[in-house]
Amino acid sequence: MQKKFNLIILLLLLSIFFFIFYNVNELVRKTGENEYNRLINNLNKDTTDFTSWISNKKQILNTAKDFVDNFTYEQIIEWNTLNPYLNINNDDPDISQIYIGLADGGFITGGRWVPPEDYDPRTRVWYKEALEADHTIISDVYIDRETGDRTVTISSPLYLHETFIGIISADVFMNDISEWLRNKMSGEDVYTYLIDPEGTVIVHTLRPELVGTNLYRDSRLYDSFFLRMEGFLEYFEEVKNTSQVVKMEYTAAGKKTRGIIRKVEDGDWYLSVAAIEEKNLVNFIRLNGKSILFNLLILSVIITLLHLVMRIKIELEHKNKLLTIDNESDFLTGIYNRRYFNLYIEQLWENGAEDNSEVSLLMMDIDHFKGYNDTYGHIKGDEVLIEVTDIINHTIRKQDVFSRYGGEEFVLVLNQVTPDDVQKIASKIVEAVYERNIVNSSSPLGRITISIGIASMKGEEKIGVRQFIHKADQALYSAKEEGRNRFSVYASKN
Repeated sequence: MQKKFNLIILLLLLSIFFFIFYNVNELVRKTGENEYNRLINNLNKDTTDFTSWISNKKQILNTAKDFVDNFTYEQIIEWNTLNPYLNINNDDPDISQIYIGLADGGFITGGRWVPPEDYDPRTRVWYKEALEADHTIISDVYIDRETGDRTVTISSPLYLHETFIGIISADVFMNDISEWLRNKMSGEDVYTYLIDPEGTVIVHTLRPELVGTNLYRDSRLYDSFFLRMEGFLEYFEEVKNTSQVVKMEYTAAGKKTRGIIRKVEDGDWYLSVAAIEEKNLVNFIRLNGKSILFNLLILSVIITLLHLVMRIKIELEHKNKLLTIDNESDFLTGIYNRRYFNLYIEQLWENGAEDNSEVSLLMMDIDHFKGYNDTYGHIKGDEVLIEVTDIINHTIRKQDVFSRYGGEEFVLVLNQVTPDDVQKIASKIVEAVYERNIVNSSSPLGRITISIGIASMKGEEKIGVRQFIHKADQALYSAKEEGRNRFSVYASKN
């Protein structure tokens, strides 16, 4: 009898052990998924916020351009320093000063700096690059000759009454960018870093002494703390050739670190968020597993741990579902985002259209939306985006994939719909937006309208995803050229 009881206890312990082993491994896997989802959410939000932060600096420069355009050339050059027409950035401490390098070699500034007698702004990199690009640009990082600080310059060609007079610029210190990132990503276990296309670290919130080192040339990057692992350069090369997030794993100071990296939108920098693995319940179980097996007195502790593991597993699954939804949804309109659209259409191409039926892509763009934002403000602009989304949602089927492509652009994928019905749907959308009569004084029609480009293909056709999207984009361009407030179907030039 005692032997049977001991056997039952042994089988019970073995069952509990294997059950714990299975759930602990599941917990490790779910924890890893949760960590990556958290990092992806942080990275997507931070790159969006960082892009907005940089765009705000560009906007200050554009505001200065608009302000200067109200005066004559003689008025503008009356003050070489402390120029009142350029002294408009007092509310933004991240910009040191706004200045203009004149086309005749002169220099005027809203600050106090007086250049040397031999100083010619036309020979400076920021002047040449902005002149060649003929639009607002952000320079590479350089050392400011006066302060010795690491700096980037935002520069833009300046026209006064349609006559080019020089290049207007503003400096932003990299210390301010680093401080902004540090404030956004607080916590000892999380840090961020910026890398330029050549592999040079330009910001590191945890190890500022690594700034200026190069991934390809400097051995300090592979010390006992930062990127001690093989294959990081492969990750970096991968992210330079994709618009998607790249996942990484490496060891930092002997601790396992999970990281992700992606390209900053509208820029040449790469932003990474990394998290050091914390000691948690998983580590506790690993360290104490043997003593649990050989000690019947803590059987109740094992059962409690099982219950806790199951609860954490369920919570992680729930969080992963929520994070997946966040990764697939546009935060403003609630419809699918561009990331989901890219994944969906790639999968559609991989599997092929069902029954070789027609697949159509509608590329949609709100007409004169920039003028609307300039007139009524971005908050009203966001309200228009939400209202237009609602109009389209009431026009299409539930199974249709409707996504925000970016800004005021939307995309709609219609599967198993005839070409005639596709055009009817496009016509209904154009008419519904028009009939909503949302006032837009910047539009010749006095209201918000939408233009649509249509591209279609049959399942058996062999055409790349990029080519398919390009066709829809070309059709949208045609709709715009033909007067807007209409749809256009892609037609081959042949």
